[in-house]
Amino acid sequence: QTKMVVPIARALIGNRSAVVIKTPAGDVRARRIPAGKLQIFGQRHNASIDIEAGSDEIMTSVEKVRPILDVRGEAGTNVGGMTERVRAVMSKLTGQPLEEMTIQDILAVDMFVPREVQGGVAGETALENAVGLAAMVKTNRLPMQQVAEELQKEIGVRVEIEGVEANMAIIGALSTPGTAIPLAIVDMGGGSTDAAIISVSGETYSTHLAGAGDMTTMLIKSELDLDNMDIAEDVKRHPLARVESMFHIRMEDGSVRFYNDPLPAHVYSRVVVLKGETLEPIISHHSMERIRTVRREAKRRVFVRNVLRALRQVAPDGNIRLLDFVVMVGGSALDFEIPEMVTEALAEYKIVAGRANIRGSMGPRNAVATGLVLSYFGHNNRGKA
Repeated sequence: QTKMVVPIARALIGNRSAVVIKTPAGDVRARRIPAGKLQIFGQRHNASIDIEAGSDEIMTSVEKVRPILDVRGEAGTNVGGMTERVRAVMSKLTGQPLEEMTIQDILAVDMFVPREVQGGVAGETALENAVGLAAMVKTNRLPMQQVAEELQKEIGVRVEIEGVEANMAIIGALSTPGTAIPLAIVDMGGGSTDAAIISVSGETYSTHLAGAGDMTTMLIKSELDLDNMDIAEDVKRHPLARVESMFHIRMEDGSVRFYNDPLPAHVYSRVVVLKGETLEPIISHHSMERIRTVRREAKRRVFVRNVLRALRQVAPDGNIRLLDFVVMVGGSALDFEIPEMVTEALAEYKIVAGRANIRGSMGPRNAVATGLVLSYFGHNNRGKA
């Protein structure tokens, strides 16, 4: 009996799903759903990699197979269900047939997921190893054309599809004072990390990779076992503090801030997020140091890894060291930690990196919008009335 109990207990707290069934005869059976294998199809090579091998092995296989034509998960496994859900959602959003949906890139990240200990009496949890996956689905031009047509009907103004997002971003980034070609940019948004390079002759090359701000938020939510994505988003975007008395807080950098008026009672002795002058309590048993570590590691695993991947794909001969300057654009370039992490990583390759200041006033935002306008007016002087 003990030999039967041990595997069941491990299944309940291990890194696989488990369904325990008690049969009429009194025996217990466990149906395990394996993590599964990823099948990566490239133009020249294919690869199959077990999810349990970890993110490093998965990403090594991705780079070997590139350029990727499609990625599929093993049927009847957790990863198989995940990839099919991604296809189904994108098929519904774009109106394209499910069989035409292909995944052109994935990002795998090692993470820890808290799981409730079965049989615990005080809500105890144990950390399990897991792999987080982000997928980039390839669609055709048709959905964008449909959006353009609907927008044209709505506002009564002619709407055109001007170009690729990353190419527009690099045109917008060139409006930053002091920039000139050749130049490389990384566009760090919510759903994807894009990179583009423009040569002295004006030729542009770009790439779009899965994983950015949204995946970072998901990692923070999962590892800290937070209630919702809004709290995880606040943790990602703002510094932390611990309320040590009714009149002072200790910041995550060790400094202390004092207040003339007493702080609200509901934040006392809690870890809080500093949103300007507002203190938002984090309902969690984790210490401030643990939350900070999870936040920084999530950003590093997603953004630093993706920026290096993206720049290798657009750099001459795939050699990052041949790049001189990199400009960071996009919403995530406004983060209080990510630009510094990326700058430190690129400094190892002797690359100068910094945040854009679009049109000398907008900061790293509005690069794509600015690039669209400049591109439209620049092509054959179409903007002249």
